[in-house]
Amino acid sequence: MHSKNLEQKFNVKLIITDGEAKKNLSHLIEKYKISSLIWNRLYSDQSIKRDTEIKSFFKNKNIHVETFNSHLLNEPWEIQNNSGQFFKVFTPYWKTAFKVYLNKKFSYQKNSLIKSFKHNEKTKIDFLSNRSWYEKFNNYWSPGEDAALKKIETYISSHIDKYDVNRNRPDFDQTSRISPHLRFGEISPRVIVEKIQNSKKSNNAVNTYLSEIGWREFSYSLLYYSEDLSTKPINPKFKKFPWRSSKKDFALWTEGKTGIPLVDAAMSQIYEEGWMHNRLRMVVGSFLVKNLLLNWTLGEQYFQKSLLDYDEASNAAGWQWIAGCGADASPYFRVFNPVLQSEKFDPQAQFILKYIPQLKIFNSSKTVFEPYLDKKLLDSLVKEKKYVNPIVDLKESRNRALDAYQQTKS
Repeated sequence: MHSKNLEQKFNVKLIITDGEAKKNLSHLIEKYKISSLIWNRLYSDQSIKRDTEIKSFFKNKNIHVETFNSHLLNEPWEIQNNSGQFFKVFTPYWKTAFKVYLNKKFSYQKNSLIKSFKHNEKTKIDFLSNRSWYEKFNNYWSPGEDAALKKIETYISSHIDKYDVNRNRPDFDQTSRISPHLRFGEISPRVIVEKIQNSKKSNNAVNTYLSEIGWREFSYSLLYYSEDLSTKPINPKFKKFPWRSSKKDFALWTEGKTGIPLVDAAMSQIYEEGWMHNRLRMVVGSFLVKNLLLNWTLGEQYFQKSLLDYDEASNAAGWQWIAGCGADASPYFRVFNPVLQSEKFDPQAQFILKYIPQLKIFNSSKTVFEPYLDKKLLDSLVKEKKYVNPIVDLKESRNRALDAYQQTKS
């Protein structure tokens, strides 16, 4: 979008960033006498099919159409292993991909020649429900390119040097929170990497942050080469996995009423902010697919509907990683224990109590993490409908998951 070469090469009259419907585009083209269309490429089969149809439709109307990459550092087909195949393991992928990107010597320049049409958005978002629960998102997010640039610049200067230590602490809340801006194309990963390079910072924390951008790149490679990353496990053994079916348990998980405080607090964060800390995504995901033994695709679909930073590649790849059925996935027998995760990453229960303040009646962090240890107090909360009993026993449900895995393995 910011390339001077594009501006010089084409008579750009309109920039399309998300492949709007042909009907709306046709109206704009007629109204503004547009001769050229440009938009960023996307990489799922559905996106490719849609954009190919749109490109063909307007080329037949003698409109010049050009698509380009701004969504990724490298396009999926640019990164191959020594056998000419796509990588299925993250570490060698990222080692190769980052070198390929650096060799491009990308340079970011703000292009003031591209002017946007005058527009007036309404506060009401028509595609959401009439309920106003999402209006509080305004307290946490400022959409747009300027806000994204300011956010990443502040993060690089103030917090990135401790990213490797603090990124797992939801109570600290010191991740960059740049993911919604990436999702909506308000900032390119190329700009983020260049700003990090320009900062001259180079340490383990910075490399860890860059590897998270690398995971996003890896996810798009999997999306591009997989049959259907959001519904079909990369590991074919999981096609016959003995998942449970329980609408009740799934509903309690989505509502943050599992009786496991860290899980419930994390799910409550979605309702409050439309976002969830990455460490907690692993915790709630593991609880859903292993302790509740419910299909990972249910979680993928719920996050798709609920998260502001939902990304068709990262979300699906993340859920396959959690379920143990994806490329370079976490082993299925690795089950995140929410109590141990609480003790390690929210030791004073600050995050939990932020979202479940009624648990303050317990006299220690230990009983906040495990309210059932104080049956009398928990019973009083349950009676007053302020909290709930655990819907599963963590140890028993873990063993059930391991037994199911052994069936699949055999």
